[in-house]
Amino acid sequence: MKRFIIKIAIISASLFLIGWLLFSQFFRQYYIPVLPFLLLFFIVVSISVHAFQLQQAKKDFAKFTRNNMLITFFKLISYVTIAVAYLIFDPKNAMVFVICFMLLYLIFTVFEVTSLIKETSGNKNKGQNL
Repeated sequence: MKRFIIKIAIISASLFLIGWLLFSQFFRQYYIPVLPFLLLFFIVVSISVHAFQLQQAKKDFAKFTRNNMLITFFKLISYVTIAVAYLIFDPKNAMVFVICFMLLYLIFTVFEVTSLIKETSGNKNKGQNL
């Protein structure tokens, strides 16, 4: 879990710096103040969900697959709900928000899935500690 947090901190710092560079130098007119909070939201959700999934994998790997699918479903529903709520309250900045939201979603999801696969692979029947 410690490695996951370190890697997510590096990815997040990189995304923050890239976003700062792009929005301060090239796309000033498109910056919306919610973007740093959006990044923070993805960091918190990713760490929380990853910790919960690892805990579930330690308990019973047979139930882990089902729980993982449920967690992914509810996470996706909550992401869509947050995106739609923002779009209702600020339709003027909808395009910028959706693009940034989708980029963050893709980056964090790929990172979460690859990390979870690495940490749980080979542990199905061995009962190893994750």
